Amino acid sequence: MPTTTSNTTRDRFTRLASQWKEESVHMSNTAQMAMLRSYQQIIGMGDPAIPLLLEELQREPDHWFWALEVITSENPVPPEANGRIDDMAQAWINWGRQKGYIA
Repeated sequence: MPTTTSNTTRDRFTRLASQWKEESVHMSNTAQMAMLRSYQQIIGMGDPAIPLLLEELQREPDHWFWALEVITSENPVPPEANGRIDDMAQAWINWGRQKGYIA
């Protein structure tokens, strides 16, 4: 069920996402990227992070899939899209629209 995002939650997410991008910029291993403290803190935000993660995928596709899968216990990415960031992002964006998390 979609949740409302407060400005405080948005600010925290924005700060953590920026920190994660800085820390992971030279990494290619997605598991290592997902283990960074900032990424784990975003996962720890739970449901309120879902629309923010989806908005981030709309702006700039990146490796937010692990977080989304952990928080939602779902994975809408078809097997043929695995490894293709833009296609994976689109699958999650479509999922988010269907579930009412984003317009």
